[in-house]
Amino acid sequence: MISNNPHYLSGRKKFEAQDYAGALVDYNQAIKEEENPSIYSERGVIWYYLQDKEKSLSDMDYALGLEPNNPYRYSSRAYIKDWIGDIKGAIADYEVAVKLDPEDSIAYNNLGLLQEKLGYVDKAKSNYKRADQIAGVDELLEKIRREHKELHDKDIARALEKDGEAMDHDNRAKLSIFALLRNTFTSKSGIKEYLDFIRNGFKIR
Repeated sequence: MISNNPHYLSGRKKFEAQDYAGALVDYNQAIKEEENPSIYSERGVIWYYLQDKEKSLSDMDYALGLEPNNPYRYSSRAYIKDWIGDIKGAIADYEVAVKLDPEDSIAYNNLGLLQEKLGYVDKAKSNYKRADQIAGVDELLEKIRREHKELHDKDIARALEKDGEAMDHDNRAKLSIFALLRNTFTSKSGIKEYLDFIRNGFKIR
């Protein structure tokens, strides 16, 4: 639910500039003027950056209460629950999120990561597989291999050592993609970046 509240818009700009304290002032004022779930949820993210676990979770709870059928609200709260150490609670929220939105590859992936933390290996594998199916992992890998088969690992490693500004835009993009893929398949932390990459239309951000 997008808001045109001027304090909210000002707060978003400050947040993007990493002025979290300034953003909080604007978000507080926006909430006084408008009861909008997105404003509460985003203020919850600000509290996350300000390391206030209780207030962050409280805002996520409130946002979800305003939109109980929005899968994003469950995923957002799950992320905060994971942060505060409530892994079982986070899993429960992600399970609701994927039930409400069966095509959310990120939620399936994050659910799998948390299940693996608790030793539920089979469940985790099943959710990883589902995330990959939705995101089209195999198809994308094959597409990249076909289009850029001239770039081999040794070439990429050597090129990445060079000054990126010396490369043209296309080569920098290719190398960024391959660097991301290598990280994806050598570390768990890379999986979410890869799935985000796919959902953002194959764009590096």
